Amino acid sequence: MSEEVRSDPTAPSEAEPEPQAEEFQEEYVDAAEAEEADSEGELTPEEFDELRANEVAYSWQASEYVHHHKGKGWYAALLGIVVVLIGGAVLLHYWLEIVAFLVMGAAVVVYARKPPRTLMYELTPKGIRVDGKESLYEQFRSFSVLADEEWHSIDLIPVKRFSPPLSVLFDTDDFDQIVGHLELHLSREDQPPDVVDRLSRYLRF
Repeated sequence: MSEEVRSDPTAPSEAEPEPQAEEFQEEYVDAAEAEEADSEGELTPEEFDELRANEVAYSWQASEYVHHHKGKGWYAALLGIVVVLIGGAVLLHYWLEIVAFLVMGAAVVVYARKPPRTLMYELTPKGIRVDGKESLYEQFRSFSVLADEEWHSIDLIPVKRFSPPLSVLFDTDDFDQIVGHLELHLSREDQPPDVVDRLSRYLRF
């Protein structure tokens, strides 16, 4: 009589494929393809030199600075701040400060109501020209792009440590052209807005 051999269900299978090796191989291939795609998007030194050699000037018009609309509530808040400051100065008998607060309040109102000028900006192979005044690229070490609802702005960071940055305004239609020109000469290092910029936006000044 032949004996029937039954397999033990608890025994491990003899030849089961290892999915981990296959998954690792697929991930490796995907990473290699992504790296290859990134390398294809980068310019070679020869292509970079050719772009700089064929560079032409690019010009556009934009506002001198971002001008926010200020309603009656904004001026009422300013008046309230000036009144509080003057009241504190009166209580402390700071008579000169009273005059200073009045002059300061008047100056803020005049500046807030003054419309910005429209300037002519131009990027050349040597530098950037703002309303006829040219600054060479060698005066700057990098630039930072800051997006805004109305205008985009670029801050050119100077080489000299304590020199103020040069701010340039432009709209969305000029974005690719302007950033492309600057990347031929300077490195792009985007930075978040500083405290002054955030406060200015909050106060709509």
